[in-house]
Amino acid sequence: MTRTSLTRSATKRLDTLHSASYFAPTMTKALEGAGVPVEAHYLAQRSAPLGAPSAELVVATFFNYAPAYVATQVPACWEAVRPAEVTTARIAGVEAMSAEILASDAAATAGLDRAGFDALVERILERLQPVLDAQSLSGRPLYAAHVRAVAEARAEDPGLQSAVDLWTAVTLLREHRGDAHIAALVTVGLSGLEAIVLDSASGRSFYPWSMRKTRGWTEEEWRETAKALAARGLLTSAGDDAHLTDAGAALKEDAENRTDAAVAAAWDVLDDDALSALADDAKVVAKLVLGSGILPSKLFGHGSDSKR
Repeated sequence: MTRTSLTRSATKRLDTLHSASYFAPTMTKALEGAGVPVEAHYLAQRSAPLGAPSAELVVATFFNYAPAYVATQVPACWEAVRPAEVTTARIAGVEAMSAEILASDAAATAGLDRAGFDALVERILERLQPVLDAQSLSGRPLYAAHVRAVAEARAEDPGLQSAVDLWTAVTLLREHRGDAHIAALVTVGLSGLEAIVLDSASGRSFYPWSMRKTRGWTEEEWRETAKALAARGLLTSAGDDAHLTDAGAALKEDAENRTDAAVAAAWDVLDDDALSALADDAKVVAKLVLGSGILPSKLFGHGSDSKR
C-alpha cells in the first residue's frame, strides 16, 4: 500500500471509535443526565467546544447540515445546558461506552483483556502523538476548538483512562482532517448538501433516507439537488437508488486527494514502518468497535427502503 492509502486506512479504522460514540446508548444517557435536549445531542456535543456557537457558526463548521434544521436546536440548547457541561457529559459517555466495548464478546474474541488493550493503546498513542503535535490549527476552526476542550479529558475510573485517551486522540485526528475535507469540498465546487448526496450514492456512507433524517434536509431539497447533480453527469439518476457516474466518482476522489494533501505534512513525521504498524493496530481497534455492535450497520449502504 502507498503512504496515502495507509494514512487513509489508519484514519478510517481509528475513526470507528469516535463515530461509535454518537450512537452509544451510554452517550445518550450521559447527555440526557446533563440536561441536553434529546434532539440536540449530536449538534450540542460536537459544537460545545466552540463555546456557545450560533446556528450560523454550526452550519459553517459542520458543512452538510440543513440551516433550518440547525436553527431549531441552536442556540436554544445553550439555554438548557452550558457547553462545558455538555463536554463533561460527553467524556462520561465515552468512558461508559469504552467499558461496554471492553466487556463485549468482541474483546474476548480478540483476546484483549484490560492489560492487552492498554498495551495496544500505548503503541497507538506513541505513534500518533508526533502526528497530533504536527497538526496545524490554521484554517481548522472545529479542530482548534477541540484541542483545548478535550485534550485533558479524564475518566472517573482510572482503569478506563487509556480508552478515553485513545478517543481524545482519534477525535483530534478526525476534526483536523474533517476541517481540511470541508475546504477541499468547497474548492471542488460542492455545497454541503451536494457533498452528502454524492456520498450516499457511493454506497459507502449513510443511506439517503438516513442522511436526510440526521442532517435535517427535506426530501424535496434532496431530490432537487440530486436532479441537478444528475444533470451535471455526476449521478446516474435523481432517485435514492442512484449511483455515482465515473465523473462523480472522479470528483469525490479529487476532493479526497486534496484532503490527503492538506494533512500530509502531519503524517510525514512517521516513517513507513511506523505508519504500517499504526494501520495494523488501528485495524484491531476497528474490529473491536464494530464487533461490539454499537455502530448500527443498518444505517449504512446503498439504495432506499421506504419502510425505514
